Amino acid sequence: MRRARLLIDTRAMRHNLGVARQASGTRSIFAAVKADGYGHGLLTAARAFSKAQTDGLAVATPGEGVALREAGLAERVLVLQGALTAEELDLAAHRSLELIFHDPAQLDMLERQAASLPAGCIRAWIKVDTGMHRAGLMPEDVQSARERLTHCPAVGGTVGLMTHFARADEPDSAPTEQQIETFRSIASDWTGETSLCNSAALLGASAAGGDWVRPGIMLYGGNPFIFGEAAQHRLQAAMTLKTVLVAVRTVTSGASVGYGGRFVAPETMPVGLASVGYGDGYPRHAPDGTPILVNGQRSQVIGRVSMDLVTVDLRGIKAQVGDEVECWGNGLPIDQVAQAAGTISYELMCQVSGQLRAEATILS
Repeated sequence: MRRARLLIDTRAMRHNLGVARQASGTRSIFAAVKADGYGHGLLTAARAFSKAQTDGLAVATPGEGVALREAGLAERVLVLQGALTAEELDLAAHRSLELIFHDPAQLDMLERQAASLPAGCIRAWIKVDTGMHRAGLMPEDVQSARERLTHCPAVGGTVGLMTHFARADEPDSAPTEQQIETFRSIASDWTGETSLCNSAALLGASAAGGDWVRPGIMLYGGNPFIFGEAAQHRLQAAMTLKTVLVAVRTVTSGASVGYGGRFVAPETMPVGLASVGYGDGYPRHAPDGTPILVNGQRSQVIGRVSMDLVTVDLRGIKAQVGDEVECWGNGLPIDQVAQAAGTISYELMCQVSGQLRAEATILS
């Protein structure tokens, strides 16, 4: 067992789902649990949201959907990447997974395999590219895809329509508004369900509409915008990464600290050594000045992050070996650490080591 430890607060997840519920109004919610529940554990997250009565769960691949079904989760499950192989189609058919079709090759495969699938077994969505240009059918191809899915015997019910926003997290709302208008022009006569909003659009684009929303990062307490703080939206941290000091020493003025000597002590100063590093998922590229808490007091990382050690500035802080260090969590927003390290909270959450996730303490 490592000294670094992970705490996952499912109470915070349920609270954050409540915030999403309030923002969604009458719209239904697919709670995103892809990427191992954004690093919080697929089943831990899914069960927390199920307990809080989410309408559905969103995953990236059919395999993740199967894991939810095998764990007894009965909510609707949306597979965001859809199916790529006949085997994945079969999994979706027999596990009641809803598939997104975003590429013509997926339509071709479905039509080839339709005869081997039970009638009406696939609930289908079309993803349209309204401006992100990452995945999705072009607007002019949507009607043809809709007809192909409607006439496919393996598809049951009405076909859904969805899109994804490229810049909903930015202060300038114009690009998102343009995507909304493009979507509306396509969906003007749509009879099936529709879905547009991720976390940022749910909180920041009230006019987007749709029947379903797909919040992700906000459910885990991360700020979905590139400005402001998560607390402004009443979001609570669901992940806390903690460790302890394993050494406290005095470094003389002019001495360098750590690999490469990146940090040079400007004065004789106390330095702490915390038992956490990139082997645990703490970002190796975190620069000097990245915030970190020692005994609840704000300090900063100094020197290059090692595999399982981080050096910390202890000037003005009373500390001794064994004292608690918080890398991010309730006391230190993960977004602040991510910003200092030149990344986003999604990455920090997802890159926490599998060992720490397996040994995580679940607060429920």
